[in-house]
Amino acid sequence: MFNLTLSNKILIYFFTTSIIIIFSTYFVLQKITEIAFYETELEKAKIIAKTVTPLIGLDIFLGLDNNLDEILKELSNNENIISVKIFNNNKIIKEFNKNVKHNKDSFLIKQDIFQPNFNKKIGEIEIEYSSRHYKRLIRKYQKALFIFLIILLISIFLFSYYLNKLIKPLKIIAKDLENYNPKKLHKFIYTQRKDEIGLISKALNSMQTKIIDYSKRVENMNSILEKKVEKKTKELKEQLYIDSLTRLPNRFSLVDDMKNSKYGSLILINIDDFKEVNDFFGYKTGDKILIGFANRLKNVLKTDFPKIYRLSGDEFALFFDKKMTKSDLEHFIEILIKKIENMIFLYNDNELNVRVTMGVSLGPNSLLERADIALKYAKKRRVSYKFYEKELNIEKQYIKNIEWVKKIKKAIKNDKIVPFFQPIFRSDTFDKVGYEALMRLIDEDGNIVTPANFLEIAKRSRYYADLTKIMFEKSSKHFSKIDYYFSFNLSIEDILNQDTIDFIKDRIDRYNIHSKVNFEIVESEGIENFKEVLDFIIDMKKIGAKISIDDFGSGYSNFEYLAKLPIDFIKIDGSLIKNIDKDENTRIVVEVIVDYAKKKGIKTVAEFVSSKDIYHVVKDIGVDLVQGFYIGKPTQNIDIKAL
Repeated sequence: MFNLTLSNKILIYFFTTSIIIIFSTYFVLQKITEIAFYETELEKAKIIAKTVTPLIGLDIFLGLDNNLDEILKELSNNENIISVKIFNNNKIIKEFNKNVKHNKDSFLIKQDIFQPNFNKKIGEIEIEYSSRHYKRLIRKYQKALFIFLIILLISIFLFSYYLNKLIKPLKIIAKDLENYNPKKLHKFIYTQRKDEIGLISKALNSMQTKIIDYSKRVENMNSILEKKVEKKTKELKEQLYIDSLTRLPNRFSLVDDMKNSKYGSLILINIDDFKEVNDFFGYKTGDKILIGFANRLKNVLKTDFPKIYRLSGDEFALFFDKKMTKSDLEHFIEILIKKIENMIFLYNDNELNVRVTMGVSLGPNSLLERADIALKYAKKRRVSYKFYEKELNIEKQYIKNIEWVKKIKKAIKNDKIVPFFQPIFRSDTFDKVGYEALMRLIDEDGNIVTPANFLEIAKRSRYYADLTKIMFEKSSKHFSKIDYYFSFNLSIEDILNQDTIDFIKDRIDRYNIHSKVNFEIVESEGIENFKEVLDFIIDMKKIGAKISIDDFGSGYSNFEYLAKLPIDFIKIDGSLIKNIDKDENTRIVVEVIVDYAKKKGIKTVAEFVSSKDIYHVVKDIGVDLVQGFYIGKPTQNIDIKAL
């Protein structure tokens, strides 16, 4: 066996111990750093998920798909977000994916989405957050530790080489290293020496400077990230609770305030006919009026009681967080309405006034919902304001509407939306020339339901376009085999829906019914959307279809409007026809319409011909075509052989 000197023993012990300490420190620091960086990145992702969840919950509840798309777009701008999935009833309703290579260490955050004002879960958001930044931090830290390890190993090698001469200063250096704090600069005392001890001391000083510098950079980087996260969180919170246009608190702020108030009363204020301001003067002018209206409300109230909110569009709210009597509120509202009516807004030297309608609810429960019900009631009855009362029974109407939507959905699924066909005849020869396709719904009991019961509700749901497509598909297929034209009713909702128009064009080509279809457009809808209707008429006329103006003569009829449209038929409204044999005034009106149409080369159609007397009157006047129960009732099937 070799006789080891004390210095060799010290060297072997020191070398072995140093290696163990270095590698242990390396792996412990690496593990701690990985956990710290991982938790930091994970918390950032959770903050993002918690911030957007209330807004998404509201948009899902209200069915605002466009707002969901805007939220996804905002999230996609974050370079660290790889994908987002929004679930409703365990189905993905919105998502985006940047199509980057998925990393097994990426963060997957799941957050429940609750219905506003309720703890009812209505969905879930799933965010995949990139681990790239986390990886970069780890790699930088590992590199620094690796450099530290290499330098330290070299230093130990030098220590072993000069151990006999340097044993005493090395003990001092070792002691200093044991107490080393990477955040504090320690000056080793042997830097002035010309030998290896001096070199080691200088190397250690240089090394700790780099470590301290890197530590400061990491701290600065973390500080910058924390400030950015704090700033973004503040911005998101502001966006969530402050209206960007008027800088008033928004709906979310109102909901929070109502939650924290034991008593309360709410007034919803809606600016009447504000859409017309936007249409005539533009949205910039409309926005200026909204800002001005908000500022003048502040000036009128002067205090934070009640607190003012802008909920959406042209709707504002006043919240009283203290108990108020009905008489006090009535007095307040009457004064407020007078002051609002005296407000004057200027636009290009034009004076604009606004009128408002208000809905009021007394606390403490369901303030917002009840005030909204009262507001709708006041608008419908054209009164300045209305207090919520149970007797309004609007909730029952909502429930009824929901039931009709369910019936429509079920009828579509079970193929119970069917066309009925009412014949149209020439008035002079009584020859059949065509049919009008009329929609019917067959309910679960086999009852035939007319559109008067469900069409307006369908227009407010997402099933209306499906009803139009089903009707046109079945009618087109039917008349492709019959040598008659058919009239098909289109609303402005159909004309403005490009997908519906594309479907109609496709079916016209598929069934080769270019000259067999006659589209009926309600006169009032055409006047309100003249350009869109004119473009549609020109487009349909190019492919051979005919055009009718339906319900002409109901209310105010515009002959100048007719003169601008290349139409084939004027369908005289049934309100004029049904009493024409008894009412001389309506007869005169119909005569004027028929005379105008003949001079323009337009054929006229009389509907609601329900008796022999009515038929002879419209025939004598010169109406070209007739339809009604006297002529023929709508039937589901046309006997082709009998034709």
